[in-house]
Amino acid sequence: MDEQAAVTHDDRFDFVAQILSAEPLSHEGVIEFRHLLQEDMRVLLSDADVPSAVVAQVLYRLHAVADRMELMTNSPCVLDKCVVAVAGGFSSGKSSFISSFMDGAAIKLPVGIDPMTSIPTYVVSGPRGTIQGYTDKGGVIDIPLDLYARLSHRFVDSLGFNLRDILPFAAIETPLRDLEHVTFIDLPGYDPAMSEGAYTDDDSTVALEFLAQAHALIWVIGLDVNGTIPSSDLDFLGSLQSENAQGKPLYIVLNKADLRPPADLTPVLDNVQALLNAEGIAYSGLCTYSSARSTQFRYRGQHLKTFLREIDQPTNGRADLLKELNATFRRLYDAMSKNSQKSEELENAVIALELDLHELGLYRARRTVSMELGRGRRRPRTPAEVAQSAQERLAYLKEQLRTLEVDGALGTAKRIAQAMRMALKTV
Repeated sequence: MDEQAAVTHDDRFDFVAQILSAEPLSHEGVIEFRHLLQEDMRVLLSDADVPSAVVAQVLYRLHAVADRMELMTNSPCVLDKCVVAVAGGFSSGKSSFISSFMDGAAIKLPVGIDPMTSIPTYVVSGPRGTIQGYTDKGGVIDIPLDLYARLSHRFVDSLGFNLRDILPFAAIETPLRDLEHVTFIDLPGYDPAMSEGAYTDDDSTVALEFLAQAHALIWVIGLDVNGTIPSSDLDFLGSLQSENAQGKPLYIVLNKADLRPPADLTPVLDNVQALLNAEGIAYSGLCTYSSARSTQFRYRGQHLKTFLREIDQPTNGRADLLKELNATFRRLYDAMSKNSQKSEELENAVIALELDLHELGLYRARRTVSMELGRGRRRPRTPAEVAQSAQERLAYLKEQLRTLEVDGALGTAKRIAQAMRMALKTV
């Protein structure tokens, strides 16, 4: 029987009602941080003269900090865990890879032919066998195992709205075999075009948000449909590493290797290794792996078990979040400072132009006018007309300089950063 067919209208209604009625958490630090993010930061970034790519990066990194703060307050066992993001394309086997480390059959991540992971899910190494959902208002709900198994993209599509708008992430606490200090994050595929119509347009942004808080990254490629690493995967990994100044370790897993003839595995490994090296993507190792058998076959660089053993160490959760917060604001300060430098250069050019006009005896103070700065000419102009045009352009440039207000935005950013640090330290 199709498990989606077993989901009744009442099931969907009850689940949504449970999410919407969950009482918000009362931790003042998290509430204050989210208020600063949703109100002060959005106002600042909407007015600041910084590139849109920087704005997007700052927002998803700060959202990642807020999510981790919320998780830490409600699941203390995650506080000092090493967070390992498991990412890749749709249906590459990310969930089955994580499930292969779960000790026991009580809880498994949903897997299937269709894209299954619709809600980013933390899988925390711990003694309890629990599944909890975290609402957009700061509430926490218990999710029955049978319902969680249905949270595929098809289920989300059947709701008629994006479930992540009200349930941004979930957390599972379960024993992980031979891993005491690791928390996996099971992420939706980064390539939304592979699952059209299932509220996946922001899956790439969601993946970036949760990757920002990870200590390490495992990238999964499904060998059932790929004989090598897709070019889109290479592009995504390349963009990640260009932004990753901290050098988070990366491991490549070629999953579902049991579906390939054994003789194919070595050529596939060699090909993927050559492509990664050609793109300059740094990695700790890569291997062919079977989630169904919990077995690694062949590898290059580090053995998967060695990689996991090295990162299976306790961390300082609060210190890590402070580092991420400071790094995020440094990125914003740098963008603002570059604009400040540009405005200073522009101001110097304006002053020089004004002095030139004074020296020629042509300067007259004029009000600014809106103008096109094109160079089209309908007829030759007299020197007086040239002087008038130059004065109008000078007034226009002065007005543009006054509207930049970069220093004010920079000061506001620093005040918000300090307030966020104070909120974070209360967690």
